[in-house]
Amino acid sequence: MEIFEKIERTRHFGELFLLWLWYHSQVDDTIFYLSDKTTLSLAIDSQIILEAHLSESERTTLSGGAPAESREAFEAIRQGKIISQAKIRLQRDEKEWVFTLASNTLSISGLKIPALMTKSEDDKLYERQALIEEVDSLVRGLYESFLQTRLGPAWEQESRDIITWISDNADLENRA
Repeated sequence: MEIFEKIERTRHFGELFLLWLWYHSQVDDTIFYLSDKTTLSLAIDSQIILEAHLSESERTTLSGGAPAESREAFEAIRQGKIISQAKIRLQRDEKEWVFTLASNTLSISGLKIPALMTKSEDDKLYERQALIEEVDSLVRGLYESFLQTRLGPAWEQESRDIITWISDNADLENRA
């Protein structure tokens, strides 16, 4: 029973992680710095799904050019909906991955990997596997950065900044 309780107590971390990624991808001009000195670019891509916390039937699916910048996305968050999935565009050096990240399991689906450079079929398999492992490592690095912030003293200010960002963006869109 103890493990179940731990899972339930920390389930919201995935939801906060996706919100944190969204916030920093817009406020920090899409640039993230990981603890191992890796620099990468991240943006919410063409789809974001928001749900009411207790009811999957109250789901808002936004897709298209820039759904994370829409009034509907900020209003859904302001009304208490959580990000259940987001399509992410992640870039490191010349490599770019696009995938959907689920908040409840932090699982990656629909992964599009960078173009393969190898000619041999056997080498293509290894290169493909290395690219999948690399994106997994990058997502883990992002989650580690999030946890360092979330569990540290900076979270109090960070959470206020995120709330202000949501409110300001929802209000700006309403005035336009």
